[in-house]
Amino acid sequence: MKRIILSRKGFDAKAGGSASPIFSNGRFFSIPIPQDHPSPKKYEDLDFYGTSGTELLKEASAKVKPTDYCHNDPLLNEDIGIFGQASSSQTELKNNNVGPGDLFLFFGWFKNFSIKGRDLHHLFGWLQINKIIEGSEAITTYLKENNIAHPHGYGDTSKFSNNTIYIGKKDLEINGKNFFKRGHGLFKKTHNDLILTEANKTRSRWKLPSEYFLNTEGLFLNRMKWENEKECTIFYKGFGQEFILDIEKNPNVMKWAANLVKKHG
Repeated sequence: MKRIILSRKGFDAKAGGSASPIFSNGRFFSIPIPQDHPSPKKYEDLDFYGTSGTELLKEASAKVKPTDYCHNDPLLNEDIGIFGQASSSQTELKNNNVGPGDLFLFFGWFKNFSIKGRDLHHLFGWLQINKIIEGSEAITTYLKENNIAHPHGYGDTSKFSNNTIYIGKKDLEINGKNFFKRGHGLFKKTHNDLILTEANKTRSRWKLPSEYFLNTEGLFLNRMKWENEKECTIFYKGFGQEFILDIEKNPNVMKWAANLVKKHG
């Protein structure tokens, strides 16, 4: 593992207009963004371990309708984990040498609406890369052979320039050894370990655990940077999707990610 990618996904202020919900029982699920052209799933078709897409929209008082198409990506609660990327975001991943063995940690905007909770940036899932498939033709072939419906290989794929999908490993591997029984998945319940937002701050103010992040060297490979390196705080700016961390120089950060998966996956 050379890279960890903090990957922003799900509803945001522009796409969906609401946070994804944290339920009163602690379960939480990222609502996929709307898609303005046909995709494999409408919101009413979604099912996250018994919680329907319609329930998610209702809990979040979302503006989109259950009959609207959604961009259901990444697929983390299926037998084969898949994440699709395209355009400049994919170029950013490729230019920073993201490859097999590297780990995506997916995060998004969440809120516990039942208690009028805070707006949070919250990790919700993971995928360790097994292989990368580039180009719409190869993607469509792979999905068809494996009987998988995914928006990056459905209908008119010309809308996805630089089209790429990342296939997850069966097991999470650390230093060549199996570390956890799943190479992709959704975190089970909300927990402080999974919350990026600093206590009593707006959601864009992050604080990462100092036991893993203090004294890092050249950690951020693209747009992210420390606000206060000694306090391990970040002011998350802009609407970039992929935030790439150099783990070769910072093995403690790998331990952080691996332990999150083992404890909460």
